[in-house]
Amino acid sequence: MKKLTKVIMSGAAVAAIGCGMAVGFTGCAGGPEITIEGSTSMEDVMTALAERYEQIYQEENGEELTIIPAFTGSGSGITAATDGRVDIGLSSRPLSSSEAEHLESQTICLDGISVVVNPSSNLTSVTKTQLVDLYTKGTAIDSVIAALRREPGSGTRDGFQDALGIEDEQLCTNQGFDEYNSTGALKEAIAGNTAGTMLGYISMGSVDSTVKALAYDDEDSTNGTGAAAPTPENVLNRSYGLSRHFVICYQSYEGLSDLAKGFIEFILSAEGQQICEEEGCISEILAENN
Repeated sequence: MKKLTKVIMSGAAVAAIGCGMAVGFTGCAGGPEITIEGSTSMEDVMTALAERYEQIYQEENGEELTIIPAFTGSGSGITAATDGRVDIGLSSRPLSSSEAEHLESQTICLDGISVVVNPSSNLTSVTKTQLVDLYTKGTAIDSVIAALRREPGSGTRDGFQDALGIEDEQLCTNQGFDEYNSTGALKEAIAGNTAGTMLGYISMGSVDSTVKALAYDDEDSTNGTGAAAPTPENVLNRSYGLSRHFVICYQSYEGLSDLAKGFIEFILSAEGQQICEEEGCISEILAENN
């Protein structure tokens, strides 16, 4: 099975790509292809889904399908889909009302947003109030004195700030309160902070041994009492209050190629949803069918 070629670049760079410039993209040689662009948080799950669908297509049709991805952020993916530059946009937040005027969308799974620190940190849990005070006032939480965030347009940032009720203009801009343009970059910064003085947030599906995910108390008694661990089960039962939707979007489903429609059908199938769960996401489809 060929490995999916992953691209992380700016929206402007993606817009500039033509077949003559896309070195390594075999679809430009005339074979069938599907283009996708958007959320960096969705990179792992979409890569796994694309690689499996490419394999299935080749087995069934005797030719290679190339799925060309660019993981540039939710805002860029929505813009690319709106402009018709890609078949499918990827967003880790629901579309706004203005975006939905131009696009159709479909939630493919849920994802928790994990609050993470370096494994050396003594912190094991955090409350909503503590996070709000850290991100807006710079108020320390134990040894944590700096809060990392994603860039404007990031679905992870939107989901995190919406859950906490924080507007962009309220964010603390003290030294060390830095902004990162991808899930991987923010996670790498936390992993390298062995002093345990930084805190950030990433997709639950991106958590690994290089960071420690904290339990979270949203201080809402209707969701239970106390801090809940960041697990798929707690996202589904609503006891963990930091979660968001992983969304695909396109100008119109009917206007998509049969190839793109087939890929979407696969994503929503039992096998596709199982892959979503294997990549750390949460499938409402599978949960409803169990």
